[in-house]
Amino acid sequence: MARRTSLDSWVYRRLTAEPTLAKPPGPILLTFVTVAAAVWVCVKRNFWPSPFGAHTWLDPLLAHLVVLAVLAVTGLIWAIRTLYVLGRDRRWSWWVVPAPIVVLSAFAFVVWGPSTTFLDKRAEFEAIAVDLRENPGTYRDEFEIGPFDIDRANSYTPGEVYFVDNSTIFFSFTSGWVYSPDHPPTGSASEDSSFTHLDGPWYEYESVYRF
Repeated sequence: MARRTSLDSWVYRRLTAEPTLAKPPGPILLTFVTVAAAVWVCVKRNFWPSPFGAHTWLDPLLAHLVVLAVLAVTGLIWAIRTLYVLGRDRRWSWWVVPAPIVVLSAFAFVVWGPSTTFLDKRAEFEAIAVDLRENPGTYRDEFEIGPFDIDRANSYTPGEVYFVDNSTIFFSFTSGWVYSPDHPPTGSASEDSSFTHLDGPWYEYESVYRF
């Protein structure tokens, strides 16, 4: 009987030229949004596998770009379907609600959720920094310390050991941390650098290479 009623309604709408009711955002779209939001949180909070670890094919930057593309497409589909349901059909569907809640929850967690800071891993950074200072001319490339991916650690300025945060490298811009127990860091003559004191011999830096 229910099937016949649905068929009768469809025939009636066709005969009277009434538009077919639009489909609201459904479970398939919500699944894509949820997976994309989860991956985005992992990438932003450094839960994603390191590009220097065993799963090098899981590049965080590539994953980030794919996630943004998926969220853009699903967001557009959600907006179109929602406008049709609420605007044209003038009816309500609870399927309009879950996707925005998932995205807003992910954003809130990234902004305000607990995270591992540099100072939480300070002892591991300091062990490497001391070793590099005691062995001038040495350096370390592409390694992990907790959730941090370090592109390079070296002491190109005497007495200062620089850790370049891989996630911040953009053309000539880099940032990261400096170990400088004897004096405030001065940086390189070929770069414009700014430093923020964190604690003890540790500083955070931002640097732009001068061409």
